[in-house]
Amino acid sequence: MGDMEAATKPRGRPFDPAVGEAALRATRTLLEERGYAGLRVADVARRAGVGLGALYRRWPDKNTLVLEALRGAVTDLDVPRTDDPMADLLAGLDALAEALAERGKPLLASVLTDSDPQLAEAVREAKLVPLRQGHRDRLRRVVGDVPDLEQRADVGPALIILHLLLHARPPTAQEIRDRIVPLMLGEQAGQPSRSGS
Repeated sequence: MGDMEAATKPRGRPFDPAVGEAALRATRTLLEERGYAGLRVADVARRAGVGLGALYRRWPDKNTLVLEALRGAVTDLDVPRTDDPMADLLAGLDALAEALAERGKPLLASVLTDSDPQLAEAVREAKLVPLRQGHRDRLRRVVGDVPDLEQRADVGPALIILHLLLHARPPTAQEIRDRIVPLMLGEQAGQPSRSGS
């Protein structure tokens, strides 16, 4: 029985969560600096101060490492749910605008240019899909299950990204409230809210 237990135990020391987070941070930094094609797992290990073998035991290939690193960054846009659905919707849109202003441009560029198809797909899967789901859920709490919920939900992030492309900066919180949210709610600018808020 002792031999059987030894055979099923993983080799080496358990992977330290702090070391894992250092590796994920290094991966995100190198992605921004070099893109997916230029990222090497050996460089991640060196920058994070982790053995290459330890990285490969935790993440069997570069794609798995990149996906987890990007998924870890999604938490930046998580919006804690409150009792005020409209405040949550606005907080999510503001968080998106802030993320684009601070650190999201390189990843957004990778999706728009598709110069690195593997990175673009990883960004879509790990960041854009969860972001869209969270945003749609927040909007649903405000407007209910309207037939065009998907399209309304896409309007907010789409206009924030378009504003960034046109003006080299995302919209301000006030611009989001005055110009973008009314379109998402199905209201005309300057009209009072039909949702009673």
